[in-house]
Amino acid sequence: MLRIALIQPDSRGTREEIIKRVERLIIQASSKGVDLACLPEHWIPVNDFNAYLNFFINLSKKENIAIITGGNYVEDKEGRKVRSYFINEGEVIGKQDKVHLFKGEKEIALPGNELNVFSFKNSKISISICHDLVYPELVRIFVLKGAEIILSPSRIKRIGYEAWKIYALARALENRVHILTVNTFLLPEFPGKSFAVDFDIIEDVVIPKISALAEEKEDVVIVDVEPKKIEKFRNERLSNRRPEIYIDILNNSRKDYII
Repeated sequence: MLRIALIQPDSRGTREEIIKRVERLIIQASSKGVDLACLPEHWIPVNDFNAYLNFFINLSKKENIAIITGGNYVEDKEGRKVRSYFINEGEVIGKQDKVHLFKGEKEIALPGNELNVFSFKNSKISISICHDLVYPELVRIFVLKGAEIILSPSRIKRIGYEAWKIYALARALENRVHILTVNTFLLPEFPGKSFAVDFDIIEDVVIPKISALAEEKEDVVIVDVEPKKIEKFRNERLSNRRPEIYIDILNNSRKDYII
């Protein structure tokens, strides 16, 4: 079992104020035996999150907690990306860049081109940053690579929140995979209300459900995830695939299929 905290800070105020809130919330999570804390997307307004990376490396080591930094703009040798770092035991063990940039992000950032799976405490974890969860192909590839848990740092407006729940439930059901999504809390537009998708299994029927839900306030939601309980059903679903007839999904144009 893995204990995961969805860290939902109040994103109002100065950067320094927001960082202090996040530090307090992560320390709170650590005191409750949390293995891994995950932040939302764009929870702090920065042009280059790398300036704060050492702070989180030190916090991870001090509090003995792994941290997924959400999704924030970073500058690297290729240009600006929307990136999430995975930090464990005071070291960066990997990163995931946002693959599908949303609207105005395309004007100022470059898309990522890798889909990564991280080994952590006998579990396999992937990070799907916000708009990436919309694309079923991406989550399916994560799962085919072995992912058992998908963390989705997000920045979802109030008007799109109910649709967002449908996306998360659908991706979880399609792939028999746990999805935990951490949303920005920045009133009035971004309501937070982060949540986790778990499963009921009734007569071998897999039924996704929202098992934990943050409130519309600064909050920390702690979720105990047991990915092995759904493993049999995930393997059955994947074994019934027929990839030999899916080749058309690689076609970049729709016009050849419009009648």
